[in-house]
Amino acid sequence: MSTYTVDVYAFFVNGAFPNINIHRIKQDITNANNVWKGCVKFVIKGLYFSKNKIVNAASIPADKVFRNRQIESLIESVRNATGNKVGIYVLYLSGDYLAEGRGKRVIGVGGTELVHFKKSMDYELFGHVLLTDKADGRYTLAHEFGHVLFNRYDITQHRFIHDDPSGPYFNSQIGKTDFAHSNNRKNLMFPISPSVNPMVTSQQCQLAKSSKIVRIQNHNIDEDYDLRKIN
Repeated sequence: MSTYTVDVYAFFVNGAFPNINIHRIKQDITNANNVWKGCVKFVIKGLYFSKNKIVNAASIPADKVFRNRQIESLIESVRNATGNKVGIYVLYLSGDYLAEGRGKRVIGVGGTELVHFKKSMDYELFGHVLLTDKADGRYTLAHEFGHVLFNRYDITQHRFIHDDPSGPYFNSQIGKTDFAHSNNRKNLMFPISPSVNPMVTSQQCQLAKSSKIVRIQNHNIDEDYDLRKIN
């Protein structure tokens, strides 16, 4: 039986001791795998620590976060350490919230970066996620994984989209429609994901499986990851 897997590489610049961070990423991955069970399995492939860097989330505006020069540099350093492997790169920051930008009290952001594009079905992406200390113990990483895996090229619109098939979410307070989130409060992709037993639909599952970041494995996946310090 085939297993749909995603390689995950985590980089910690939050000042916590390595054993604390190892526990945290394993908890986050366990939560994600419990939610996405039967769809996609997330596998830790690399854990990277810096002795010299601590990045406070409050110094990073929540809008255009992946166009921030400091964040770009950090992600590039981890990508270089992995040999630019396909997967999702998770960056753990210190502090509770990102600086205000696209919203207040933002504790996680996820998206993709295009590596190359030849045609509609021939392109390469990698995912990236930022998490603050306030995301600890929640399903935030599982939620951000959804944003990464839903990103795909739409041949009818001739552009990349990340619409959630269980959406859109409609914010009645401001009259705004959000195609990237679910309108179901019990769904993982609700704007504020549930704190207990979030669900994903079969449509979300199938879309996640089709992501360019997902690999199809025909054997058991064992935990075997790279653990090291980098500058």
